[in-house]
Amino acid sequence: MVDKASSQRKKLFINRDFCLLFWGRLVSQIGDGIHYFALTWLVLDLTGSGTALGTVLLASSLPSVLLAPFTGVLADMWNRKAIVVLTDVIRGLILLTLGGIYYLGKLNMSILYLATVILSLCGVLFGPAISASIPGIVKRENLVRANALNSFSRSATGIIGPVAGAFVLGTTGYIGVFCLTGVAFIMSAISEMFIRFPKQTAIISEQKPLQQFAANFKLGLTYIWQSVGLKTVISFAVLLNFIATPIFSVVFPYFGKEVLLMEAQHYGLTQSSFPVGLLLGTVLIGFFTKHISKERLLVWGIIGQGIMAFLISLVALPYVYLNSSQLFIILSLVIPNFFIGILNVCVNVPFSVTLQEQVPDQYRGRVFGLLDSLVQMLVPISTALFGVLVDIIAPFYFLLLCSIALVGIGFAMVGSKGIRELYQTSALETSA
Repeated sequence: MVDKASSQRKKLFINRDFCLLFWGRLVSQIGDGIHYFALTWLVLDLTGSGTALGTVLLASSLPSVLLAPFTGVLADMWNRKAIVVLTDVIRGLILLTLGGIYYLGKLNMSILYLATVILSLCGVLFGPAISASIPGIVKRENLVRANALNSFSRSATGIIGPVAGAFVLGTTGYIGVFCLTGVAFIMSAISEMFIRFPKQTAIISEQKPLQQFAANFKLGLTYIWQSVGLKTVISFAVLLNFIATPIFSVVFPYFGKEVLLMEAQHYGLTQSSFPVGLLLGTVLIGFFTKHISKERLLVWGIIGQGIMAFLISLVALPYVYLNSSQLFIILSLVIPNFFIGILNVCVNVPFSVTLQEQVPDQYRGRVFGLLDSLVQMLVPISTALFGVLVDIIAPFYFLLLCSIALVGIGFAMVGSKGIRELYQTSALETSA
């Protein structure tokens, strides 16, 4: 019985090192979700200003926008285990310190800005180091399951974090939030100390640190530029996020509140169907990848999300929503959002696995860092742009155009020679 139970745990979490990584990240991600939920309320309590809240959120995103390509270089140059453990320790200590400062009544916006920037910097260093390490922690054939479990962790904490944040804030106050989240990061760091990270291969040696950094950064850009397949798939990923992210963050909230005049709980129900779809998608992705190639999953996942957005656009027709019951409208939004969640996993997991399979270990941190930076850099621009356009263009036409664009991106990827060659190379290496 013990051997059977051990075998089942190994099957679920792949191996000991990935199990430690999974649980450590899960704990810290829940703590992160609780912290950022409470942060919005704290800023409003301290200032009562939406502008102040916006600037704090901007301070949390700027390091990702500006520094992700460079932190990717550091993830290839420095010891990744040290990066992962130290960044979690630093985040834990900062949050515990904030709890002490708040208890003394000395917390102000300047301290919050500084702490937010440092926390964000740690996150920017942490992300590429983890993404680059996973292919060395698990076997190639387990990459899909590893990325699916990571997706499951993110989607689960996306649901748990705000709920737990509201509960902890309501029962223990801000001091409890700071202490709980600080301890969560410290626990995550302790878990990561026992992970056997893979050895890294240095590209350049016998140079001064600054010269080595500059040379490695240039080599990373050169590597990506010379790979037609990587350039193509990264370009499509950036374009996809440029269009899709504001749909969820700007267009849907505007449509629900200003056009449909939905109550908060009804709108929350429509939005909660997306992470539920994500959870189901992470369960199904292993089955899908056994029967469908990663390339087909990726492109049809994008096309499918475009079709679901088109179905939502039909609800935005005045004739439809003005002559429909509230139940019909809610279901017409919940069901497509649910399937978008499933399809989102079918896009993100094959994409991550392809990069992990194709990019050599010594370049992996830079590729993931550059990708994160490009996505983070353009999302604020697209969010601001869509925010202006949604006041000008009727929701039906806006959602229709976005759905057509998503379907068009999917079919463009089907016909892309660069992506086809990239996945053919991946398939050959996997079979070998």
